[in-house]
Amino acid sequence: MEKISKERVDNTMKFDETQAGFSDLEKEYMSLFEHSPYLLLVINAAGECVRVNEAGLHMNEWTRKEIINQKIEHLTDIYDEKAWDEVMSGNVSHSEKAGSVDYTHSYVYTWIPTIIEHKAAGAVVLGMKKSAAECSEQQDEVYRLANEDPLTNLPNRRCFMNYLENKLLHAASSKEKLAVLFIDLDRFKYVNDTLGHLFGDRVLKHIAERLQAHLPEKSMIARLGGDEFVVVMTDVKEKEEPVSLTEDLLTIIREPLIMDGFEFTLTGSVGIALSPENGIDAEALLTSADAAMYRAKAKGSDRLEVYNRDVYQEFSRYFHVENDLRKAIDRGEFALYYQPQFCLESGDVCGEEVLVRWKHPIEGTISPGEFISIAEETGLIIPIGEWILREACRQKAKWINEGYPKVPMSVNLSLKQFLQHNIVHTIEKILKETKLPPEYLDLEITESVTVDLDRTLDILNQLIKVGVRISLDDFGTGYSSLQYVGQLPVHELKIDQSFVKKIGKGKEGEAIISMIIHLGRSLELKVIAEGVETKEQLDFLQKQGCDLVQGYYYAKPLSTEEYEQYLRYKDLC
Repeated sequence: MEKISKERVDNTMKFDETQAGFSDLEKEYMSLFEHSPYLLLVINAAGECVRVNEAGLHMNEWTRKEIINQKIEHLTDIYDEKAWDEVMSGNVSHSEKAGSVDYTHSYVYTWIPTIIEHKAAGAVVLGMKKSAAECSEQQDEVYRLANEDPLTNLPNRRCFMNYLENKLLHAASSKEKLAVLFIDLDRFKYVNDTLGHLFGDRVLKHIAERLQAHLPEKSMIARLGGDEFVVVMTDVKEKEEPVSLTEDLLTIIREPLIMDGFEFTLTGSVGIALSPENGIDAEALLTSADAAMYRAKAKGSDRLEVYNRDVYQEFSRYFHVENDLRKAIDRGEFALYYQPQFCLESGDVCGEEVLVRWKHPIEGTISPGEFISIAEETGLIIPIGEWILREACRQKAKWINEGYPKVPMSVNLSLKQFLQHNIVHTIEKILKETKLPPEYLDLEITESVTVDLDRTLDILNQLIKVGVRISLDDFGTGYSSLQYVGQLPVHELKIDQSFVKKIGKGKEGEAIISMIIHLGRSLELKVIAEGVETKEQLDFLQKQGCDLVQGYYYAKPLSTEEYEQYLRYKDLC
């Protein structure tokens, strides 16, 4: 091997001065060398240091003058002459030794003759790795990144699945049972869509903290992604244990959130699966819990379901319905039904609510309760809702032209529809196309629109200018009703049928109804009660001063032809 002269070493020390003449490869090497956070030394064939990077000087409190020309055996206590000769001869390209330069480090010798051979033929780079403590910290960080959700700091899906598999193996050997709770936040996408993803992330962190704080010992919670969380309960003795925990968690999720001046309420849908009966491996058990969660969501959300065979069939049906739902509009399978609304003072028909039915070619009529939630989850509610609105306005304009009662028609507007950026334009366009005077269209919204109050007020004020009426549907069922009702430019409050059903069965429902009617009067709003089915309910509402009612006591929802006949009969009477 060629000996390295003192002159060539001095030239190598002037590496920076001649860098401009280097090739692109050499420049790239120099950049990596200088900016590395670890100690790097260039050692020539004589075992002398001819270059050191800034990190090396800083870490060892060296000056460049102190280190240049020093022999390698003076710089480290791990000098191995045999190993060094092997590296310098080119027989090996990599070698590791444990040792120190003033403190414990691990070194890597790398043979790179082609990069620097014209400046120091046969030179090598001596690269210092992290200390043992630093390596341990790095390993911990790598493990954390691989197993922890970065947003909530909860275990992620990978960590959860490994944990669940281990617990299932232990449960099988010890004959124990465990439960998986699959939690999905209802309509969380609306939070992201209205208040932004950064706000939504803060909400998720807050919910995660709530859930984690209320878990019992021997339980573990993870975030699978999005708004999905999963809990593992071990050593389950009775099926009631996970059910009881789930009920507590639903209550915790339901507690009002106050962030940046916004107060709103979230709900959750939870599916429960037990091992071994619902799955003996992690993937099967998680799938069962997921299926049960979908069943809970399909039944109206804010509830729990325990997996059984029926759940699997409904899970399969969910996707079957979703697939057929995508084709239903093009096939003309939807039909509108109308339920008349009555003025309690005069007894006259004073409006009608538009309802939709799905006439499936094979399964017959499918009720909204079965497909509306799926439509909302999948986003299909947007085209379906627009079709309902256009067809209802077309039919109402036709009835007015034919001499039927000139009363307003109520059409439900889903939250997802309401939050469309072009919703006002869409409604204006439909009214223009169908030639329906806007005063005959009553749009029913729910209090969930208050998730972004400023945006809601802007949209409602634009709709009022268009000339349509606004009703607040399902009033009293959420936490934000009383807080915001005075700020919303609405014409009518609609008492939810869940309160009407309690009339005569206790003071709770009756007290809430009385309060809503009194509130309506104070705000100069009309009040309508839905779901009226008995004379007792009607008498109570009339006594309290309710303005309007609808329900089976008067008439069920009617097809277009049936409703026309009904109106003609009422006119004759």
